[in-house]
This record gives sequence, C-alpha cells and structure tokens, in this order.
Amino acid sequence: MGDTSKKSSSGSNPVISGATSAVSGQIDTSTSDRLGLEEIVHLANKVGLEYANAKKEADRLELLKPTVRARIMIRLDDGNMSETRLRRLTETDPEYVEFLEKMSETRGEAERLRVRYESYKNLFEAKRSLLSYHKAEMKLV
Repeated sequence: MGDTSKKSSSGSNPVISGATSAVSGQIDTSTSDRLGLEEIVHLANKVGLEYANAKKEADRLELLKPTVRARIMIRLDDGNMSETRLRRLTETDPEYVEFLEKMSETRGEAERLRVRYESYKNLFEAKRSLLSYHKAEMKLV
C-alpha cells in the first residue's frame, strides 16, 4: 500500500508523470498549467481508482480489528486471567500493535489519495471554468 502513490506518478507521458510532486504527492502547479482537461480526467480517474482500492483495504482492516483482537485473546488466555488483564495484555501484544500500525498506515494512505483525487477534481473544474471564461472573452472581442 505504501508505494501506491509512487505508481500513480509514473507513466509514459512526461507531462502526466510530472503532474504530482514526488515528495508531497501534491499537484505541481507549474506542470498542472500545461495539463489539458483530458489529461486531468485521466489522472483523476487513476488516482480515484487507487483511492478506492486503498479505502477498501482500510475498511477491510477496520472490520478485522475485533477478529484479530479475539484471536490474540484466545492465544493469551490461560483460563485463570481476569478479563481486564487479558484485555491489557492483548492491547500490548506485538502482533496487535503491528496490526494497528498497519491499519493506521493504510487509512493514512487512503486519505492522501483522497486529497489528491479531490485536488485533481478541483483542478479540472478550475481549468474548465478558465476555458469557458476565455471562450466568452473571445466572443466579446
């Protein structure tokens, strides 16, 4: 999941591949000025699909959280432990902590992709409005 953003910025078209900053994942304004509406739609679609997949994985991990916790509790339970102690041991178990970190990472990646998707949608709308403005301006001249 962590390399999803890297995949989205690579491609055969140099204008498309330079559309996002490799460091921040944000739209590069100098390159975005050169993007056409069709290229923006292509990028928005590509990032939107990545976002949908990342969100699906984040939702899946969220649904598995109680299952993972229960599996660890079963493994740790010796029959003589209080429920509170068992819960405390479960929540500090390395397997559970690793699962929570993965869940958080996946959710963060999904949010980054959502922001990029929304940015491309906003860029498309701004470009479309600008083109409409230029068309109207040409009619006046």
